[in-house]
Amino acid sequence: MTFPDFVVHIARLRAGGHDQSLSGSVDPRELEIADEPRFHFHPIVYRMDLQLIGERLVVRGAFTMPCDMECRRCAEIFSTSVQVSSFLRAYEISDGTETVDLTADIREDILLTLPSFPLCKDSCKGLCPQCGKNLNEGPCSCRPEPDVTGKWAILDELKFEQEENP
Repeated sequence: MTFPDFVVHIARLRAGGHDQSLSGSVDPRELEIADEPRFHFHPIVYRMDLQLIGERLVVRGAFTMPCDMECRRCAEIFSTSVQVSSFLRAYEISDGTETVDLTADIREDILLTLPSFPLCKDSCKGLCPQCGKNLNEGPCSCRPEPDVTGKWAILDELKFEQEENP
């Protein structure tokens, strides 16, 4: 899918003095960024500077996308912003090039910036594995179970036979 504001017309850019700035907002669905069960996206705010330098189109920009995410530890919904502050691309312009579509590169940078393990805060304590209480709200009344099946418990059962010297 192509978003019209992200399609650069080379002839217009040359006629306008080789430099152009774009800013605005776009619905994430225009970039095929759809809400998911753990993510809800708000409009993306963008600012880009376009320059023709020789036979290259150089694009510098920044994007901010507010979103609501589910914390992977406590399952609470929290609000944050995904920011791409250093978008930089150079596109080769040949004699026959009429337009350059930036949509796919912008979409890719935004998606790569999404956290793979979103947390409401670094110190999130998560949920109690026994009762499911959110431990950020305070301790639960569960007693901690002794860890008798830990990684090293099997070594307690290990017995060695001693060799006798001849």
